[in-house]
Amino acid sequence: MSTQGIAKVTDFAQSFYYLACSICKRATNAYGNGDFWCNYCAKKVPALTKIKFNIQITDETGSIEAAVFSEVAAKAYSITQADAIDGKLALPVLHKLGDPRKCIMTLKVYMHNYAGRSEIKFNAHSMSAEDLPKPTNRFEELLALPPNAPNKKEQERRA
Repeated sequence: MSTQGIAKVTDFAQSFYYLACSICKRATNAYGNGDFWCNYCAKKVPALTKIKFNIQITDETGSIEAAVFSEVAAKAYSITQADAIDGKLALPVLHKLGDPRKCIMTLKVYMHNYAGRSEIKFNAHSMSAEDLPKPTNRFEELLALPPNAPNKKEQERRA
């Protein structure tokens, strides 16, 4: 799902990172930067700091929350794992996240069912600062067809 809107961080009390397995890249319950036992890999491995934060996306229809992960954060905001020292982002980085950005986003939608309740979550798959093409009202442009050739009366009138 693609949309154009204003993206910005509104909750600065949220965690901006999580720890992941260095082999399978899955989130873990590890604490600190030491080695931990990964239940998915069945190995003792070091934990990686990965960027994750929520942004609010607003357009003319309303607003939603979406999660931004390391790869998109690096491309859209120039934020890397090195910026999340001890789980905290530096003040200039936080200011950058708080500034509203008009951009085009591709969102992935995930639906989870838990205890009889359905929950929908959005993840930002890509973000760019490009503008969408202007909408057209001409049917020929919409279908990429050439315009109709003028008939004989119109040709005589133009001559």
